[in-house]
Amino acid sequence: MKTEVKSLSSTIINALRVKGFTVEKLAQTTGVSDRFLESLVEEKFENLPPSPYVHGYLVKIAGALGLDGESLWQEYLKDNDVIKRSGKSDQLPRNRFVTSRLRGKAILVGLVILGFIVYVVLRTPLFLNQPGLELMNLSNDTTFTEDANFSILGKVSSAYKLTLNGERVYPDDDGNFEKTIPLQEGFNTLVFSVKKFLGKERLITKQVFYQVNEENFLQNGQ
Repeated sequence: MKTEVKSLSSTIINALRVKGFTVEKLAQTTGVSDRFLESLVEEKFENLPPSPYVHGYLVKIAGALGLDGESLWQEYLKDNDVIKRSGKSDQLPRNRFVTSRLRGKAILVGLVILGFIVYVVLRTPLFLNQPGLELMNLSNDTTFTEDANFSILGKVSSAYKLTLNGERVYPDDDGNFEKTIPLQEGFNTLVFSVKKFLGKERLITKQVFYQVNEENFLQNGQ
């Protein structure tokens, strides 16, 4: 029988489920920013700080989840080339006052231009009314069902963070996700939050009306 090879992401997500934690709750418990936690869970190592900080944060996170932080560091991140490069690039120069005034102005202009480009890119999906979220079985504003446990099928762009009624939803590598929620009889409000890094949050509200099937109700009651 083949042994399943777990990634750092799957190890942390499984521990979150066992503890009943969300990323937001883990951030509150450890004091580590949710942006760092999301980069770690999604294995976007290029967004992480220098390796000494990653090491310390990982040990703190692992402690809160009942994991061995040192073992995780040795197995997944110690020899990671992206983490090593991040640490080197984030070091301060030996003499910060050597840069000339002309070069400083050029950097400032470049930052202004870059900021404008980022703003336009982030705003474009809003103008086009494309929030990066596709709901396969919630195409209408109101959906009717006789299932007490309703499975939501959808797809979200990897550039977006998705939450449902305040709870983070993690898609697979292709952006697909399935989320099963318990329904109360009558109308159930679902609020999807779609947010791009540094972008504006978009809220999408759907209603699911759960109508008890009388035949199934009578059978279960017998």
